[in-house]
Amino acid sequence: MDEQEEIGRVVRVISHNEFEAEMEVEAGDVVRVGELIAVVTSIYQEEPEYIKYLGNLEKEEMRTFLPDITEGKKIARCVVVCMNDLSEAKKSPRIGDEVVKVDDVFLRNLHFSGDEFRIPYLIPLLQKCKDVSIARILLSRLMEVIPEEKELISVILAEIEYSIMRGVEL
Repeated sequence: MDEQEEIGRVVRVISHNEFEAEMEVEAGDVVRVGELIAVVTSIYQEEPEYIKYLGNLEKEEMRTFLPDITEGKKIARCVVVCMNDLSEAKKSPRIGDEVVKVDDVFLRNLHFSGDEFRIPYLIPLLQKCKDVSIARILLSRLMEVIPEEKELISVILAEIEYSIMRGVEL
């Protein structure tokens, strides 16, 4: 594996194609939950429940003397994009399922069916996640992992940028 394998757990299922996991990842990363493939669309810090019931002075004292206890959890919001054979996802993850950040080798193999490069989930991802920067990050990583398709991926990225610009009134 190229990178140290990051493992987390599903902590919340929001809908059939969206969930949250506690793990160390960044927006645009690709993760796997069993046979499901998902893209991290955002990250937020969740404070421990008991912090809500403390006053400001008590919070500061705890942060000073027990910083590990007051530190929140890093939560990644993820959108399921496909199965690990690039077919449409027909199930959703369950709370407690293991979430693994995929490495470059897995990502490369995922996008090749036979000898053909494919990204069938890109349009649904753009529809589900209105933040185009996520697609930009993902496509940039694919350019690094699959250098022989760099030209094609850059054309796809330019087309996405163009379609967004076309929708903006200047």
